[in-house]
Amino acid sequence: MIGNRRVLSAAAIGTPVAAFVLLAGVLLAGSSAASADELADLRANQELLQKRIDQLSQAPPQAAPYVPGFGPETHKEVAGVTAVGGSFPRSFLIPGTDTSLRIGGFANGSVLWYIKGAAPGGQLDGQGSFNTTFTDGQGGTGNLGSIPLNNSISRNRGSGTTFISPKQSRFLVDARTPTAWGEAKAYIEWDFSYNNTNVIQSNAQGVTSSWLPRLRKAYGTLGGLEAGQDTGILHDPDADPELVDFGGEATGPGRGRAPQVKYTYAGPYGTVFVAGIEQNVPRLNGPFGQADIDTNQIPTIAACSVTANNTTGTPATTACLGNAAFLSPLQTTWPELIGTARVNQPWGHLQIGGVIRNDRLSDNQGLDQRFVGYGGSISGDAHPFSGNPGPLGKDDLGFGLAAGTEMAGQVANGMGIVTNFGAPIFVPGVGLVNPLSGTFSPAWNARDSSQSLPNTGIVNGINVRRAYDHLVSSQSPQSYGGRIWYQHWWTENLRSTLEVSGIWNAANTNILCTGSSACNQTNNKLLSIAHANLFWSPVAFIDFGVEYGWGHRVTVNNFKGDAYTLQGEMRVRF
Repeated sequence: MIGNRRVLSAAAIGTPVAAFVLLAGVLLAGSSAASADELADLRANQELLQKRIDQLSQAPPQAAPYVPGFGPETHKEVAGVTAVGGSFPRSFLIPGTDTSLRIGGFANGSVLWYIKGAAPGGQLDGQGSFNTTFTDGQGGTGNLGSIPLNNSISRNRGSGTTFISPKQSRFLVDARTPTAWGEAKAYIEWDFSYNNTNVIQSNAQGVTSSWLPRLRKAYGTLGGLEAGQDTGILHDPDADPELVDFGGEATGPGRGRAPQVKYTYAGPYGTVFVAGIEQNVPRLNGPFGQADIDTNQIPTIAACSVTANNTTGTPATTACLGNAAFLSPLQTTWPELIGTARVNQPWGHLQIGGVIRNDRLSDNQGLDQRFVGYGGSISGDAHPFSGNPGPLGKDDLGFGLAAGTEMAGQVANGMGIVTNFGAPIFVPGVGLVNPLSGTFSPAWNARDSSQSLPNTGIVNGINVRRAYDHLVSSQSPQSYGGRIWYQHWWTENLRSTLEVSGIWNAANTNILCTGSSACNQTNNKLLSIAHANLFWSPVAFIDFGVEYGWGHRVTVNNFKGDAYTLQGEMRVRF
């Protein structure tokens, strides 16, 4: 009985199998010629694929791409996690998206020793020590423009001053995504060099140093279009030398960073063209020094004294801080128009640029003066031993020149409008009008005792402000800046840079020094600086540097000051 069941089961299974085999045989027989050809092709492709697999298995591993400043790419494989590299160096692909993200920056420690010439702080009626604004270097955006003059009582207090600072440390986020309109990019960068000295960061050195973060860059791009805050359009960072001094050179074309909108077009033969606009930052150089439109201080009619307070009702403990920007009549109007053209070649690059800008003085009374500024620049670098094997092939020579009229911040440490606005001016029918004080002469707010209009200063029937404004003289100055540097590579990880830079401002002292027998000691005619350094990189992303710097300052009335520094740093990038 059991045997019969097994026979029946085998028959039940075998019948459809036999039918399938029979059907397949019929179909194969009908197309045997075509199947033979396809089978031969399949076997040939399989053999080629197997040979390729064998070749790849025997080939040596490929070296990771080299990232300048960091060395070869490294991707540590973690068990169970697949590392997916992004579209640009040191980035990774965000899971579930086609956006590549990089988080980076560096930690930096700087030790700066002023052998001579540190700028004073606000204590002792502006003769104290030290000024925490300049903790990172004596360069063009640091101490250079404020070196104590040789006739200043603070020149000796600026000797032997030491700063240890981490303020240069930086953090950045870079995200890039491909689109049908080109690559979209979002970039944000911070450091800790916010420098509102003696206002917000008082006691920054006491107990714990609490440096405030500062937004350096924040911009977005879509293809060639960019909007946000980035390196100034006229500036050429590839022509900047490698320095320990965070203050940089005495001058250079363009702003280090500026709010802007620009478009970049990559042309043939290594050419790149950029056109855009930047936020206008009006500047004036007047009787009390240089002032920009964003200079912020609490207005005071008269500065107090260390020995006595001459402002009625003001406590004797009030800080003795002058206010050069109290009477600033600067007004922002049109943005600055800038364009550059550049060519990149294996031996280096060359860039030219131009800018048109404007300044306006207006106090909504009788003062309404408008000026147009303009200028140009040329910069670049060249590898004189390009193509040579070894470190000598990395040697680099860089330069930059800038010149123009009323360039203001578009050439570092350049002048804006030269004016006598704010100085005492003799007004016929009124007398010597001093906008800052009514003690010895009529002031803007002087009034007849019978005057019924509180918002208009009338003296002897004359509107004091309007009469004063009509006598204000202003001039557009010229600025000329230049820099040159050479970097030599001693070995693959040891290099030195020698740099010299300077700027000359041609100002009309007959206007600038109105009403001042000592002329003016706060407006700079000449600024120059020289650096010599040595960098060592034991690994690609770590730098040790030591640098000597000499800065020189000459004011419009030919008072001079010098500063000597020795600075070292350790920087670890990530």
